[in-house]
Amino acid sequence: MPSVIADTIEILEEKSPTPLEEVLVDDLVIGIFFTGVKLSTGHAGCAFTPIGEVPEAVCCPTTAARMPQAGNLEGRPVSEILKYAIDPNVLKSAIGVATLNALSQLVIESEDERKYKVTKDKDGFDLLQIQPHETVSLIGAFGPYIRRLKIMGNPFFIIEKNPQTLRPDEMKYYRSDSEMATALKNSDDVIITGTAIVNHTIDPILSSITHGKRTAIIGPTASMIPDAFFERGVTVMAGVRILNPDLMIKILKQGGSAYHLLKECSEKIAIVKNTIP
Repeated sequence: MPSVIADTIEILEEKSPTPLEEVLVDDLVIGIFFTGVKLSTGHAGCAFTPIGEVPEAVCCPTTAARMPQAGNLEGRPVSEILKYAIDPNVLKSAIGVATLNALSQLVIESEDERKYKVTKDKDGFDLLQIQPHETVSLIGAFGPYIRRLKIMGNPFFIIEKNPQTLRPDEMKYYRSDSEMATALKNSDDVIITGTAIVNHTIDPILSSITHGKRTAIIGPTASMIPDAFFERGVTVMAGVRILNPDLMIKILKQGGSAYHLLKECSEKIAIVKNTIP
């Protein structure tokens, strides 16, 4: 079965109101926290920059091999750049996913509004409608959600590659990658960071979630059309819409994070599965 991102690229190719060869990359930045892409159509998108997953990042010559086309990406057609989203090179993947998110906004705007009923300014956590006493799996250490679940009193697991990101009192919730399948089996709700899309762990994660569990993918990286994700059991896709692409580029150049993006140049958007006919 093709990956969820490969399927999403194919759907975008079919639905784009403009041939992808005619849509160009207008500007691009690989920031410390997020990678941003602005298209010639005026649409923009971003994706998590997985710097921590580039082992050569301490060595300039070998890091250069990661991005051999650096300095020459502006003006290239998105038909070429979208393929980066499935590249094993995670820096190229971030560029491809950011481009995919930008193009998704173009497609969503061009579709009949009944096709993609976009909910604005709602947190994906709330849209998941977690009930009291339901068990939740967080795939990724979502600090704000960890705090909310503690207050709510729900049992939960944190599946995180880097346990050093957790506080000492949170380690009791920690589960390793090898324990993920068991944690997911024992959960009612699953919340996945958009980072899983960039580092290509999203497909094995989705394949481990059994039918009937409510699942949300949340974060600026999860700002793409949801069709292929919904086919794989995802309930909520909650990302952002970039309102000011030039300001996004400027913020990311200066080390901006999701906080800065939401405060200065974007709005939260989400699409819930049952809102699509």
